[in-house]
Amino acid sequence: MTDLHQVASADTQRAPHTVDVEWYREELKQQRKFRLDQLTHLAYEGLAAFDDARSEVTTTLMRAARTALADIDAALFRLVIGRFGECQRCGRAISEDRLRAVPMASLCLRCQLAKGAANPHLQTWRTGTIPPPTPAPTLPPRPPRDIVEVWGEDSFPASDPPANW
Repeated sequence: MTDLHQVASADTQRAPHTVDVEWYREELKQQRKFRLDQLTHLAYEGLAAFDDARSEVTTTLMRAARTALADIDAALFRLVIGRFGECQRCGRAISEDRLRAVPMASLCLRCQLAKGAANPHLQTWRTGTIPPPTPAPTLPPRPPRDIVEVWGEDSFPASDPPANW
């Protein structure tokens, strides 16, 4: 039997939940590089932000990129210690389809849905029910815009309307 046959027979004996570690390592490294480049770009953009709205958007995007980077680093660590593809909550294997879609996934779909069940927005989306409307907040009365609103149109003599002031 040749070495090629031994390798082929070893591949057929592989457990069904084993994953192609090298493919995922390369995929995660590419995603990590992308996130680092994104953070660098956003940092320069944040320095050049000239208004509060743009600065707030940049800060939010940077926070999301840092979170994604942390998830990628955690997945790379799980690759190193041999726990990649294993649910961190229940210990079951994460499906290959889920890992291909989200390589940094740390939970199987069942545990991810259970984790999201605490989120009322996800629950509404899954069940298709619409929650009761929340009452609109009561706003304080707006201040008057000009003197006519304060005193009224009839408070001024016809010869001296506020428009002439």
